[in-house]
Amino acid sequence: MSRERLGGTGAPEPESRVGSAPSLASSLKEALTGAVFPLTAEELAWVARENEAPAPLLTQLGTLPRGRFDSVDAVARALEHAATP
Repeated sequence: MSRERLGGTGAPEPESRVGSAPSLASSLKEALTGAVFPLTAEELAWVARENEAPAPLLTQLGTLPRGRFDSVDAVARALEHAATP
C-alpha cells in the first residue's frame, strides 16, 4: 500500500516498524540504568525490577551464578555463557 493510500500521513510502512528484537546488551543497559557496580545477581535483579525490565530478562538474571559482577558487559557475558549449550 502506498503512502498516498494511507492518507498521506507519511507514516512508516509496517515492515519498518517491526525491526529486530533489542539485543541482550541494549536490554541489559536499559534494565540496569543507574546501577553502581560491582553488584551481586540478587542486586542486579532488584535494579532491573526497579527499572521495570521485562519478565524474560528478570528470569535470565535469576539464572546468574553467585558472585559479583563488575559491569553490564560482565553480566551480558555470563548470560550468553549460560545460554550456550
